[in-house]
Amino acid sequence: MRPPFYGYKFKYSTFLFIYSIRGKRMKNLMPFIFAAVLLAGCDKIEGQLNVSKDVKLVTTKGVGRNVRAGTYDADIKANTKKKITLRLNNDGDEKYDFNIPDGSIPSNGSFTYKSSTVGQPVDLKGTVATSSTDGQRQQTTQSCQYQEPVQQCFPLPQGGVNCQIVWQTRFGMQWIQYYDRTTVKDVTLSIAAAGATDESAQFIGHATWADRIVLSQSQCR
Repeated sequence: MRPPFYGYKFKYSTFLFIYSIRGKRMKNLMPFIFAAVLLAGCDKIEGQLNVSKDVKLVTTKGVGRNVRAGTYDADIKANTKKKITLRLNNDGDEKYDFNIPDGSIPSNGSFTYKSSTVGQPVDLKGTVATSSTDGQRQQTTQSCQYQEPVQQCFPLPQGGVNCQIVWQTRFGMQWIQYYDRTTVKDVTLSIAAAGATDESAQFIGHATWADRIVLSQSQCR
């Protein structure tokens, strides 16, 4: 019987998988430092949408809206690699999807999409600036879990017993050596009516988050 992989997720973006085979503990460290895309590492980027002139957009429910000139608290979120969602933090909590080519937004640089691409009656331009800083190496202990095989036997109605191996979760502690990587991302989106040269609205957002990068660890026990 092959053991199932039980994952322990750090508070940050590194995953550690630990499992036990026939009473002999083994470990497999798999740090995933996600590829830098628009919203990698964070759920959303918060900021403000400054609308200089009324602009028409279509909500995620397919309803056409005329967003009036003004300043709105807003955020953007990448629900998939092919779509970003702009949410206005207003009474209607309106959301607007923009289709984007898969993987085409850089971690540092600019991008431009026509109305026919984003699926909105507007053209979209933007810039992304990302920087990361690594902290000092540190060490600590943390809780962890692993799978251990246990033999269980049950009596059969016709006599005899039936035995099988089941995998049970065990909890323990382990030592780790790590450093924290702090990432800062600034995003600017410029929205203009399809084919227009003048900007109708601009979103400016900022996000900061930390990933824990594990360098080594002891067995979980």
